Amino acid sequence: MIGLRGLASAAFAGAEVVIPLMLSRERGFSPTAAGLVLTVGAVSWSVGSWVQGRLAAPRSAATLPRVGLTCITAGTATVALAVLPSVPVPLAVLGWATAGLGMGLLYPSLSVLTLALSAPDEQGRNSSSLQLGDSLFAATVLALTGAVLAAGAAPGPGSYATTLAVAAGCGLLGVLLAGRVVVRA
Repeated sequence: MIGLRGLASAAFAGAEVVIPLMLSRERGFSPTAAGLVLTVGAVSWSVGSWVQGRLAAPRSAATLPRVGLTCITAGTATVALAVLPSVPVPLAVLGWATAGLGMGLLYPSLSVLTLALSAPDEQGRNSSSLQLGDSLFAATVLALTGAVLAAGAAPGPGSYATTLAVAAGCGLLGVLLAGRVVVRA
């Protein structure tokens, strides 16, 4: 669960840092307009969290993590399409909303599962491991993203696509590993 949340953090943060730069440089967005796209993701994260809190418990503990990571992966891949001038920006905004929804479904469900599966004397350590995993995974992808964007004379469609592909790849790896979330009696 710590790894899944770390992969989700890496995917989301890796895409989130590229979106405003890509929209301002490639699509002519003002900083405010590019920031509003990020706000859409934050609002949909809240909606996903709200929905997750009102769902009946799924049969499998892997369901919400898998759905959340699938949303993050699909949303990030959709955002990556915005490097193509022929792709309308509202599609990228919808993609980012989908990624935010996935984060809202995933984060609280993994937190609750981690605490439920932890012995009382391990809950503090396991909670801090979730936070540390989030930070380490995200920092690693952000460092890679910075290196890719700095590698050329100036960031362009190729570097944006590469960094967004890495972010989507983190989400996809999480989707593939989410089936390992099993609660044993």
